[in-house]
Order: sequence, then structure tokens, then C-alpha cells
Amino acid sequence: MAEIVLKDVFFRYSPKNNFAISGVTLKVDKGDFVALLGPNGCGKTTLLRIMAGLLPVSSGLVRIDGKDPAKMKRKQFSKIIGFVTQDFAPVYNYTVAQIVLTGRLPYSRGFFSTWSKDDIDAVRNALDKVDGIKFMNSFFYNLSTGEQKRVAIARILSQNTPILLLDEPTAHLDPGHVIKIKNLLKSLNEEGKTLVAAFHDINTALELCNKLALMKEGKILFCGTPEQVMNIENLEAVYDVQLSIINDPKIKHPIVIY
Repeated sequence: MAEIVLKDVFFRYSPKNNFAISGVTLKVDKGDFVALLGPNGCGKTTLLRIMAGLLPVSSGLVRIDGKDPAKMKRKQFSKIIGFVTQDFAPVYNYTVAQIVLTGRLPYSRGFFSTWSKDDIDAVRNALDKVDGIKFMNSFFYNLSTGEQKRVAIARILSQNTPILLLDEPTAHLDPGHVIKIKNLLKSLNEEGKTLVAAFHDINTALELCNKLALMKEGKILFCGTPEQVMNIENLEAVYDVQLSIINDPKIKHPIVIY
């Protein structure tokens, strides 16, 4: 069953701009982990924002869990899909616990509702998964960029949606926490959650994902399993540089050298 369907989607930020997304068709099935790959400015983040219901398309069809996001109430939609953005920046310098609690708003009766034990447990569980319990009472803007990234991920985990969209989920993290977040994403996918993530690191995508969508200039040029799309010709067509692919029998996926 497809959880995300895009068909011939076009989008531009204003009538004076060129299309940032141009004729994109993509199907994401339940339980998929799809990587969006491509150079800076190719449309990865824009495509995620369209899937998240944050940008209305100029034309084409968008369906999330069989529904049109443009016709859904935001609270209802927020129980289906969670989005970890690159530019997560709260207006106020809330504590980490307060920020992660906002992921529970889709389940509350109102913004000033009393938080339940389930809400508090969800926050602690989410922070534990990103190794963030130790700074749950710290103020968000007192944290490092990498720690803030982990809080943003915890916030969406507390939202407990079947679909997760992630924009560069391992950016700004030290090697130890890159490994922890990669393991977390693997386990979430193994639990049955559907994930779509934009990556700059091709090798991380190869390690984690069962489908790759290679983008350039607002289009998906190649889409399929790593075995179907991961070759020198496709990579050089997308990135305009010479690359090498190494197959190491000790590692289950190919390694791209650049």
C-alpha cells in the first residue's frame, strides 16, 4: 500500500520564479525508507515540504495515506506525518522538555491542556532514544547545533506518526551520534514506520535505505532500489563530477568515493 503518492507535481515559489519542482512522480510504499539524493538546490527540501503539506503545489496530485493534505485539518494531518526540518528554530528559548512536548499537541485538547502521564512518558522515551535525557531541562539555545538536531528528532518521535520526513537527519552530529541516529532510523523502519529523508552523504543513504531517488534541477532523474540506480553513469549525470564505486564483501552495500 502506498503511503505517499506524488504524480506529475510542479511547484514554484512565485510566478516570477522557475519551477523548483518540475514534473515529479514518486510512490512511497508502507515500510519504505526512501533517500532523496542530489546536489545543493536540486529540490530535496522543497519536495519534503510538499509531502509535509507545507507548500501547495502549482499542479499535480499529492496524496498522503490516501488523503489530500490540502483538505485535511493540520491537527489530523500531524497524527499521520512528522517532519524534522534542517532549520528548526523555536521562537522562544524553551527548555528541551517543553520543546519535545510540543510534539504531543496533535493529541491534546488545546495548547494549554494539562499534559498527561502518557505525554511525559513519550517525551522521556523520545529523548532517551536520541541520548538527550541529560539535557532535558536545559534551554534549547544553550545547546550545540548537534544537540539541537537531536532535540528536533526527539520532538517528532514524541509525535508518534507512522510516516517520518527528515531533512539531513545526521547533519552537524559527531561520529558517535551519527551512528546512534542511523541505528535509531534503522530501528524505526524495522518497527514498520515509513521514512523519507534527504541526504548529502550518499553512503549513509546506501546503508539505510531500500529506495533511492536521485534528483537534479527539480526533477527525479533516477528512482529505484540501490541495485537499480547506483552506478557511475547515474551518479555522474546527477552530480557532474567523477566518482568511484567500491564493492567490499565485508560491507553489505557499495561505497561511493568522491
